[in-house]
Amino acid sequence: MKRKSKVVLFLSFPLLLIITMASQNGLSELQPDDNLEHITVFRRGEDGYHTYRIPSIVQAKNGTLIAFAEGRRDNGGDPGNGHIDLVYKVSHDGGRTWSSLRLLEKSQEGWGASNPTVVLSRKSGRIFIFYDGWKPGRGGNISHYSRPGTLDNQLWMRFSDDNGNTWSDARDITDQGRDIKRWGNAVFGPGHGIETRTGRLVIPVNAPGKFTDDTLKTASFALFSDDGGQSWKRGEQINAYTTENQIVELDNGQLMINARQKESVSTRWVALSNDQGQTWGQPFPGQVCAQICAALIRYPHPQERKNNLLIWSGIKGPGRSNLVLQLSSDQGKSFPVEILVGHGPSAYSDMTLIDEVDVGILWEGGIESRYEKVFFTRIPRKTISQIYHLSILSRDVHK
Repeated sequence: MKRKSKVVLFLSFPLLLIITMASQNGLSELQPDDNLEHITVFRRGEDGYHTYRIPSIVQAKNGTLIAFAEGRRDNGGDPGNGHIDLVYKVSHDGGRTWSSLRLLEKSQEGWGASNPTVVLSRKSGRIFIFYDGWKPGRGGNISHYSRPGTLDNQLWMRFSDDNGNTWSDARDITDQGRDIKRWGNAVFGPGHGIETRTGRLVIPVNAPGKFTDDTLKTASFALFSDDGGQSWKRGEQINAYTTENQIVELDNGQLMINARQKESVSTRWVALSNDQGQTWGQPFPGQVCAQICAALIRYPHPQERKNNLLIWSGIKGPGRSNLVLQLSSDQGKSFPVEILVGHGPSAYSDMTLIDEVDVGILWEGGIESRYEKVFFTRIPRKTISQIYHLSILSRDVHK
């Protein structure tokens, strides 16, 4: 099913009015035309699963799009509340149509496979998929928290060398990604990892252990490999109470982490690394956003080959509603322009570049509930270019 975007096209003459109004709060808004299509990839209740959640997407080297999700069989709850498999679909036409459901991880009865986090090694063409395994009744919620010193929580990895057609057996990397004695769990992404210009593979993770005042408080960090995924090392955790996160490489080689905040903080936490994720500087506030998993990617500049833009996908609110993109043309110092992608209930999202030109978004949403479906939306380069030009105009107005 294809759902048309419920948005309104702003003609060129109101553009300055939009920017003038936005100068009061530092954010300009652009709404795309009605040709933007939200294509259903996973639908609640289909193929034997109560709910599909936690999107992750990648484009393989041959152009195939691969969309992953948790298949929650018994109910819509997180790990510890019922049986969860890891499933995926593929598209060979840029996301216009999708295959039938495929099973990546058939969990043992009552177990949960969660938080798919995918990365493509452009050097080798190998696709890695990371995910958590949870024993029945154990998860990240305090009422049934996984326990230090046990394998209540496990970390798994698979890979594909044929563009997602087949996958390797699961490999247990729990001892590399989790301090088993001290941490009750370590949780991937979710969403995607990155390959840096040096060839390092970097996967976003969060785990308890940073804060001595509360052993259940988690903090984000990077799991990285310098040998093509054969072995993995943990970087230091950032100094902020955070959970789900994404990492991007900036033009100067720094890494930026953008993480879901906890407690009563209204903004996400952002931190920079000068050593490719081994250590992080002091965190600072990011986007104002409800507590949610959001995506962050680097995007080729519409005009200049030497520079890149950053695109962030998250929710505008109120609550978990109204999916937006925000664009930065200054390497993440600011995200002054926002484009409404999906109006209404929405939640988690992930993004991938399509042929280094368009942006593909895989996101949770619906009409009455934010977990009715997982949609795919393709944002064309011309729309990204519009956002870029509005960003420049907005920046000039704010000077």
